[in-house]
Amino acid sequence: LTVPSGAGRSKEEHSMIMSVAHAPVGEATYAHVFGAWSDLVVGERPDGLVDCYLLENDGLVQIAAIWTSREHHDRAVHDENSHPGYSVFEASGIDCTHTVFNVVGRVK
Repeated sequence: LTVPSGAGRSKEEHSMIMSVAHAPVGEATYAHVFGAWSDLVVGERPDGLVDCYLLENDGLVQIAAIWTSREHHDRAVHDENSHPGYSVFEASGIDCTHTVFNVVGRVK
């Protein structure tokens, strides 16, 4: 899907980003990841977090989060245990890789 810059995008979507934290998770730490995710589900959400998803495929766990702006995301990264991906993986003792994408299209 290619969308010309700004075309068909609302003002809200224009600044939205998706961050994805991911790491391979072995059987020994799998339960820790889901326990930390459960804590996240009932905990306080950082400002600007729109949605957050826990994804798994063949031992690779990903935590994808949609943010209203890059500023909200960056603030959550700098605030200890505020970013969902980092908080879940760090609570499980796992180092993760983190990638950020601009949201250029969305279907509701």
